[in-house]
Amino acid sequence: MNTLLIPTDFSPVANNAIKYAIDMALAYKLDVSLLHVVLLSTPSVSNVVYIDVATDFQKEAEEHMAFYVNTLKEKYPSLNITYKVETGLFLDSLKRSCDDLSPVAIVMGITGIGSTFDKLIGSNTILAMRSVACPLIVVPRNGVFKEVGKLCVACDLQHVANSTPLLAIKTFAKLFDAQVHILNVDYDNRHFTANTPDELEVLNLMFDNVDAKFHFVENENVPDAINDFIEREKIDMLIMLPKKHSFVESLFKKSQTKEMLYQSHIPMLACAACINSIEWGLDYKLYS
Repeated sequence: MNTLLIPTDFSPVANNAIKYAIDMALAYKLDVSLLHVVLLSTPSVSNVVYIDVATDFQKEAEEHMAFYVNTLKEKYPSLNITYKVETGLFLDSLKRSCDDLSPVAIVMGITGIGSTFDKLIGSNTILAMRSVACPLIVVPRNGVFKEVGKLCVACDLQHVANSTPLLAIKTFAKLFDAQVHILNVDYDNRHFTANTPDELEVLNLMFDNVDAKFHFVENENVPDAINDFIEREKIDMLIMLPKKHSFVESLFKKSQTKEMLYQSHIPMLACAACINSIEWGLDYKLYS
């Protein structure tokens, strides 16, 4: 189904992500579906009281969502908008909605770099990015939709055959009618290995039939280098490929993807969890 799935808690950040998704849906002839999850803590009183409270919260949330969606339908009469309200765990609900809808992408907001509270707000976005077999578009706090003419794929030239979501990249490049810019950042050949030439050759073959350009930048600071490249080349959307690290590695290695999530001023498309996944439902034939 050609739908954008937008989880919302009705916060300003979520509302901005909804506005971005709606503008994107109108531009590319997509539908939108909103999801709100009522989160409840473990009951500390009797089950009867807990069930009553859950029912009240669910009813209140459904009334709020219905009013909100009706307002959107009045404002955007040509747009197909659906919604769902559930009580439970956010990630479980999100995965169920992905299974039901097979969306083109999930669209979520993030607050940007700042306080600890800012980063807690973004935790659901990061969880979704790493756990859901569906592309995720992360919209910065003040992100405004513009049609995507240039996609940037940040690649470290390591295990590219298994770590590059080629189907997703090609599909979105076709959907957006966008040029793909593949960016590698290194400094003094620190990450150059005996396998690097072979990895580059594989990557060239993978993008053989795509309007793609390769760029190699020298910089010690990867996020700074990517941001400079985005500004210089007028990139509209960034694609990063989050790597899965062991628990021990995660204690010592800062996530470049997470840093970019909080620093980027343009939307970011994360496809890591949908690599070679049959769960992602966008029909590539529509865009090939």
